Amino acid sequence: MGNKNFIGYLILVVIIAVAAFSLDIFLSQVGVELNSISFLNSEGNIIKTLQISYPLWHQFLSLLANFLYGLSAAVFITVFVANKIQKDQQEKKEQELEELHNAININVFDSLFKTIIPADVFEVIKHEIIENKILRKNAKWIYDFSEVDDKILCRMTNRYEIHNLSQEDVIDPIILELFSLGDSRYEVIEAECISSDKKEVIVKLDPNDKTNNKNVDIQDSDGRLVVEYSVKVPAKSYVEYKTVIEKTYDKKLNDTQGTKVPVIGADLIVNYPANYEFDIVSSMSNKFRLITESKNQKIYSLDGAILPWQSFIYYLKPC
Repeated sequence: MGNKNFIGYLILVVIIAVAAFSLDIFLSQVGVELNSISFLNSEGNIIKTLQISYPLWHQFLSLLANFLYGLSAAVFITVFVANKIQKDQQEKKEQELEELHNAININVFDSLFKTIIPADVFEVIKHEIIENKILRKNAKWIYDFSEVDDKILCRMTNRYEIHNLSQEDVIDPIILELFSLGDSRYEVIEAECISSDKKEVIVKLDPNDKTNNKNVDIQDSDGRLVVEYSVKVPAKSYVEYKTVIEKTYDKKLNDTQGTKVPVIGADLIVNYPANYEFDIVSSMSNKFRLITESKNQKIYSLDGAILPWQSFIYYLKPC
């Protein structure tokens, strides 16, 4: 039912209700006749009483007023219910059309790209990127290097937003695997996921008090540290993710930072002692740009996408 029809029926309901109310007002101003009636009670006494008498036309108009009240209510309820049913059917039809449209687009996309990309390569792209409902955005990788007992301590802070691109809630399993070499070991200082409105803590890791942990599992054996948890991301929304990890290196070091999932936009902030040099070698599709540099800090920025399994190597050595 269109908006114009719905409004038209509402106007009709108002007119009928006003007509019924007007009849009520008119009938309330009409005079009545009082007739005296005498009758005998059970004891044989004569009882007199007064009876109100209405003209026949008055009774007819009163019945008509009640009919109009009922008619206006019936029309209003019928129109409201019909409009609600039509709206639900319209939404269902639009959803079905959208699903059909998406299915057609996917088939056209598959057919088109399979003609220009080898099938094996296309399947990887389709699985890793196209069908991925989760996307990480606005990554911030912060490296704080400091000298501790003739070693280099690196505190790595990783932040990004986990966006759900679909129309339904999605569970995103996050597995952080860290492999230690030699005497150098990783230590997880903090891990946390919070809702986009910052009102709900979804995941929390507290190494100092395991009773504060929430929805997280840790496995540490044979130089392999695994931090695993699942994050429920609401439809068309996102959560904020943060981990803080520490690792000790020799004074001359190189290591790798990568991602298993697509990332859109990243900043790399590096703080290091003034008597050291820092540099990176990237194997990503989009390159980091050096934004600012001082004797103990470099800030890089990357616009665009980082594809799954792409990474960069970073170096730190004394001057």
